[in-house]
Amino acid sequence: MSPPRSIPSSPRKFFLGLRWKVVLGISLTLIPLVAFLTLYARASLLDQFQQTQSRLRGHQSNHFRTLVRERYQQMSRLANMVPALASLEDQGVAPADRMTDPGERLHLALESIGSLLDLEWDIRSVHWLALGEAPVALWLTDSEPLPDALIAAINKTPEQLTEQLQCDASHCRQYISSPILWHGETAGTLVLGRALGSILLTFKQLTGANLAIATPITTLDPDSSAQATTLRFQGATEPDIILPLLESQPTEALLASSSETPLAVHFGTHWYEIFHIDTSDAGLTAFVINRTTDERLGIRAIARNSLLIGLIGLLLAEVLLLLILRGPVERIRALSNLLPLLAENRFDALAERLPSTSGRLRWRDEIDTNVEVIGTLNQRMAIMQTEREAVQRELHWLADHDPLTSLLNRRRFDQEIAFAIEHADQTGTQGALLFIDLDNFKDVNDTSGHQAGDRLIKRIAKKLAAIVTPRGRIGRFGGDEFAVLINPADETELISLVKDIQHQIRSTSVRAGSHRHQVSASIGIVLFPRHGKDTQTLMANADLAMYQAKSKQHRGHWHLYSDTDMARAAANARVLWTREIGKALDESRFQLYFQPIMALPEGRIWRAETLLRLPLSDGRIANPAEFIPVAERTGLINAIDRWVMAAAIGVLAAHPQLSLAINLSAKALADPTLDGELMQLLQSSGINPQRLTLEITETVAIDNIDAAVVRMNALRALGCRFALDDFGSGFASYAYLKQLPVDDVKIDGSFIRDLADNTEDRIFVKSAADMAHAMGKKVIAEFVESQAIIDVLNELGVDFAQGYFIGRPVPELPATPDDPG
Repeated sequence: MSPPRSIPSSPRKFFLGLRWKVVLGISLTLIPLVAFLTLYARASLLDQFQQTQSRLRGHQSNHFRTLVRERYQQMSRLANMVPALASLEDQGVAPADRMTDPGERLHLALESIGSLLDLEWDIRSVHWLALGEAPVALWLTDSEPLPDALIAAINKTPEQLTEQLQCDASHCRQYISSPILWHGETAGTLVLGRALGSILLTFKQLTGANLAIATPITTLDPDSSAQATTLRFQGATEPDIILPLLESQPTEALLASSSETPLAVHFGTHWYEIFHIDTSDAGLTAFVINRTTDERLGIRAIARNSLLIGLIGLLLAEVLLLLILRGPVERIRALSNLLPLLAENRFDALAERLPSTSGRLRWRDEIDTNVEVIGTLNQRMAIMQTEREAVQRELHWLADHDPLTSLLNRRRFDQEIAFAIEHADQTGTQGALLFIDLDNFKDVNDTSGHQAGDRLIKRIAKKLAAIVTPRGRIGRFGGDEFAVLINPADETELISLVKDIQHQIRSTSVRAGSHRHQVSASIGIVLFPRHGKDTQTLMANADLAMYQAKSKQHRGHWHLYSDTDMARAAANARVLWTREIGKALDESRFQLYFQPIMALPEGRIWRAETLLRLPLSDGRIANPAEFIPVAERTGLINAIDRWVMAAAIGVLAAHPQLSLAINLSAKALADPTLDGELMQLLQSSGINPQRLTLEITETVAIDNIDAAVVRMNALRALGCRFALDDFGSGFASYAYLKQLPVDDVKIDGSFIRDLADNTEDRIFVKSAADMAHAMGKKVIAEFVESQAIIDVLNELGVDFAQGYFIGRPVPELPATPDDPG
């Protein structure tokens, strides 16, 4: 199991538990609601209070006016009664002795009943106003004179009843005048004056409210020449409290108040409502003062108690909610503490600690559902992890082994050679490398098919493993090539081993139909460190020794490498191929072959790969493998690259429905002038650069990946596509695929030949296709040689197919390429 990757820690944030979030949310919701309801209740109580007070003020106004009216009525009756008392005084008196002046007769009557008027009805003055004469005090002669306004009103209408409230600097009086008939004619007017103190006391007894009487006084402001009104208070109930209260208020506010719009005042420790009553008498006004302290304090207490009860209820509800949520939150916390086990791939530990839900089937909730979901997820991830580890092991095995024979592949065998060279150098021992090539193996494939060839390869591999193990290591390089590494190696024993290998290979046969196939082997032998101190040199020398063995009169021989063999062969080959390549470039004798590439699954063909061929003077067509190494060594490869680019772009210009892929050499990526020349060719031809794909092999790409990426990006900037050839031939493919800016990935043919029958190859191709698609790249399968392989490629989601089954490389273009759309 691979160790879990560490997760970068995020900055620590303030933590607030779920329970407290719920409590906070409810508090933020209900506290404003409780406050609103409290304010609403208070507003309702105040509204009810105002309505009650409004009705009370209306009643109080009516009481005041009724009291004034009743006192006028009493005084009116008294005014009518006094003349009657005077008439009673004349009874029993001779007519000659009776008084003729009505005023004198009234004065005489009042001498006996005046005290009764004062005691019973609070009469403070009685005046007689004869027609056209000044008023005369009939009782309490030292009483204050009648107000001029009253005298004027009486003189104006002496026959009518006159009622007035008048005040002076010291007191207020309620006056009523009643005309007196004498001998059938109006002789004058009787005026009664009554103190207002009884009204104040009676009003207080009836309503419980305080009453104050005031006289507005208008003065002229000498500074502003404007009139100013002040109030002179003549009397009030509870004067020690009421008069300072009234005097502390602005006159305008007092006069503007009414029973509908009272003046609310907070004075001392009490609340009061003051309103003004219009008495309809000039120069006199009244104010009613209601103490509202108890009512306001009651409303405040009700509002405070409502708020307190609401908050206590909220607190109790939150405490209950905390207790209810404690269990679920603890379960959620325990569940969240188990989730990191998923990231750590500790699936068994998670399964053991995951709480059971079997006992909660009746009272299931969302947490139980989450427990089951996590349990299911844990099981599936455990299965996926097991499968992934199996695939990883398979990929690691495929990275080191040949899928067909299970022998070491070229990459791993190269590592073994490097280890063996290092060991031999350190210990001073000698090792041997055998390079084995099967003779005439191609005939087996051509006559009986690749399946027969594969069976023969597997049998030979099995026998080689039996011979070599445990003395050495054996690997397959693909096709019909094997390599054997012996360390340490004795030359005598080595020759015996080589002969045994040839014997075992010759004795191996396979039957396919009516054919029985047997092959021999040509073996090249090199010794290290004598014939090379690095892997590349040893492999090159072993390959040369193997060809020396094949060049003998009869195949099936072996050859021990010598320095003279390599120098002679290499020198001759370089001279011949250098001359041939130069002539071919001068004569433009190179030729392009085209192998079609089919789009899957629809089967359209609108792409092809260009393959370089060199016609020789003897009529033979030389493959690139024969002359490209010499061209790379002599520097002629740059000229070949430019010839191929120019020829391919010329073909694209002549066939607008076709797209071509060309192979770039390793030197091309190191050539800084290549992109400039390619841009000129593209501009001069006018073709769409997307129709040209540049292919590089995996080995070339990763040899110097940083420089390769820079050059590839420069060429892609021109609009051309890039393809990675021979993908999968080395394990580094996966590591570098993401870094390389390629558009197409061409899977190595060693994974495609046996795709229809080999499960391991299918796993690799599927993994490679999925990975490439995830990176936005297209996938091309090479060496497609049967319909069965086509069917499997369609199942695995591969985008394109290329191989002999689609078409062999030919000098002619595909007959009628489809429009790529």
